[in-house]
Amino acid sequence: MKNPNTLKKKLASRFLKAMKKLKYKMSPSPPASIAEKKRRHRAVRAAAYASMASAVGPRRAWSRALLRKMKGRKRARRNPGNMNTRFGLNHLCDIVPGGEAMDSCSLLNETAHYIKCLVAQVQIMREILHSSSSSSTIL
Repeated sequence: MKNPNTLKKKLASRFLKAMKKLKYKMSPSPPASIAEKKRRHRAVRAAAYASMASAVGPRRAWSRALLRKMKGRKRARRNPGNMNTRFGLNHLCDIVPGGEAMDSCSLLNETAHYIKCLVAQVQIMREILHSSSSSSTIL
């Protein structure tokens, strides 16, 4: 996306819709057990990733990988090639969704875009937290 504000608006809109759905699915009382806290944590994380991937759409490999993961589809790993040339990029392959199937140039490009989206996601979550701290909580 060329305009970062458009990305933030799409991401915020989709994240808030997902959080609203979660609000109706979960009990209004604070989580009583550790298992309930973990379940809520996973649900919020899944909503955040889903909203980020759907805001970007299928144009990026990392967003396609996240969307595939959410739908339960798996993709075969591609042979990474010469391990000497990819030694420094192995950690990125594990961090960026779909990174294991990318060549070095694509991986770096996708990583830059993924970081930009993660930064936007964190900014939106901070804004939501700040605005909700003066009123009732979201979940």
